[in-house]
Amino acid sequence: MEFCRRVFAGCVRGAALLSWVAGAAAQGFPDRPVRLIVPFPPGGGADTSVRILVEPLSKRLGQQVVVDNRAGAGGIIGVRALKQADPDGYTIGLVVSGNTIQPFTTKALGFDVRKDFIPLSLVYTGPLVMTVLDSFPARTLNEFIDYAKANPGKVFYASAGTGTTTHLIGEMLGQVTGVPMTHVPFKGMPDAYNALFSGSVQIVWDSFQTPKQLAEAGKVRVLRAASRERLAALPQVPTFNETYAGFEVAAWVGLAAPLGVSKAATDRLTGDIRAVLQTADVRKRLSDLGLVPGGIAPLEFAQLINDEVDRWGKVTQAAGIRPE
Repeated sequence: MEFCRRVFAGCVRGAALLSWVAGAAAQGFPDRPVRLIVPFPPGGGADTSVRILVEPLSKRLGQQVVVDNRAGAGGIIGVRALKQADPDGYTIGLVVSGNTIQPFTTKALGFDVRKDFIPLSLVYTGPLVMTVLDSFPARTLNEFIDYAKANPGKVFYASAGTGTTTHLIGEMLGQVTGVPMTHVPFKGMPDAYNALFSGSVQIVWDSFQTPKQLAEAGKVRVLRAASRERLAALPQVPTFNETYAGFEVAAWVGLAAPLGVSKAATDRLTGDIRAVLQTADVRKRLSDLGLVPGGIAPLEFAQLINDEVDRWGKVTQAAGIRPE
């Protein structure tokens, strides 16, 4: 009995020591640079946008945040690298809206965006808009639906690639309206716009910054926005939500840590990231890019990820899309 008491007491002292060591380590976090994995090339939209956070976040953490671009496979390579990183809090990275679609389009994905990461905060969302040439005969959504039904097999829409949000939003619209449309995937948005201007496609889906610029130049017309409310930069453009409740689609970017990072470290990271996203300068710089600044709490971000996976699972199943 005395032996058991001694063993128990030793275990308690050991646990207390481990707890003290962990607490001391957490108090010193971070004491070296923090790596931020961006799963896209330098100069791209996500890379440019997230770099807005780097300087102010470095100041708040007291350590330099170093961007590590790991591009390839539509962001898959970088997100895999984030999953495999040491769970010490010194590596964080981007998870994006496309990661919630990839389970239904990509075999052997190598990660589960719902289970393999600790969500820190949403950085921004970029609502998609439906863009047509200014000469397109339909000027309202109802006119477009009538036009598409009267011209079956002759309405084509461009996307940035199969399985992207710019692809699946077209599938969603077809499912809710019964409108027959044909998807034409491209390697990126520049090719999609070239197809629009040449007349090969009638619709391009994109976040609204480029369509807004082209509309101001009189080249295109934004027919509808897939945002919850009308966009401040395009107040005259109705939303799909005004006709089809819940029809909201945005390309979004968030920050996450590998599974296993301590609560103390993730609390520090989350607090500083959210604080940076609330600053007037950061919010203005993101808004100037046509983005809606984030900053939601980790539980809300986790719920967004789960909801998006559920949503795209239903859309891809209805569209007959299978992993390749």
